[in-house]
Amino acid sequence: MKISTGQVFERAVTQMTTQQAKLAQMQTQLASGKQIVQPSDDPDKAGIIQRLNTAYKRQEVYETSLDSVNNRLVAEESALMGTDNILQRLRELAVRASSDTLTAGDRKIIAIEVSTLKDAVVALSNTQDITGNYVFSGSMTKTIPFAIDNVGATVYKGDDRYVEVDVSEQLRLAMNRPGNEVFASVVRQEAGSDAQRVSFFSVIDDFISALNNNETAGVQRSLAEVSELSENLSGSLADVGSRMLVVDSQREMLSDAKLRYKTLLSGVEDLDYAKAVTALSAEMLSLEAAQSSFAKISQLSLFNYM
Repeated sequence: MKISTGQVFERAVTQMTTQQAKLAQMQTQLASGKQIVQPSDDPDKAGIIQRLNTAYKRQEVYETSLDSVNNRLVAEESALMGTDNILQRLRELAVRASSDTLTAGDRKIIAIEVSTLKDAVVALSNTQDITGNYVFSGSMTKTIPFAIDNVGATVYKGDDRYVEVDVSEQLRLAMNRPGNEVFASVVRQEAGSDAQRVSFFSVIDDFISALNNNETAGVQRSLAEVSELSENLSGSLADVGSRMLVVDSQREMLSDAKLRYKTLLSGVEDLDYAKAVTALSAEMLSLEAAQSSFAKISQLSLFNYM
């Protein structure tokens, strides 16, 4: 079989071009720190990397949702703790005002403080989160939850819907509780009349009215109803606390999941620099040897032996 000079040259050039391309790819891998520079380098491995990246980013989305829930819960907890402190003070005032030794003037003075405390509770019930959304208006986050109507009563303007977000593939968490549940009404039962439901702020309004009118029976009724408001609010605080515990627990789980995906990605995607540098050095030596051999072969001629 005859091998022409052209074939020798072509084969040598092809071999060196292939090695140069391989060297270029290895240098690109070293520069990027990745095993796969282009999906065509290894389609199967590229597919695995894509799926792992998608799963990792999904955990980041859930983490962002958790941050939003936590911000709302922090605002809700702060408002409820403030309200609870005020209700404790209202209860103290109701106990004092129930005494038969107080005069009408004494009760009017107490009424002034109760009225001020009511305004403070209304302000807390209209708390906004860091994004400017109202915490207690249900899904109507741009609507002020509690407002004064044309007869001076404090009424609820939100709805009774919960806002829920996904915080994992299997878990949805409520960001809120509607204001009409948090600032819950009480059932009033008076002798000779049917039971009626009285709103949170109407209880305080009636307390103020009883104080101003020096009605001992009304003040005593207000004491019982304010105590009930306080008990109901304690339940709301417990609910916030339980949701905050879920947020903390879920955050830990997401952190573990992200670490797991990151470890898997590193194993599939990241370059082993020690092995890569060793392989690059070997390829460079191989290319240099091929170039040296080609240089010598290209100078051979029958005239050297004549």
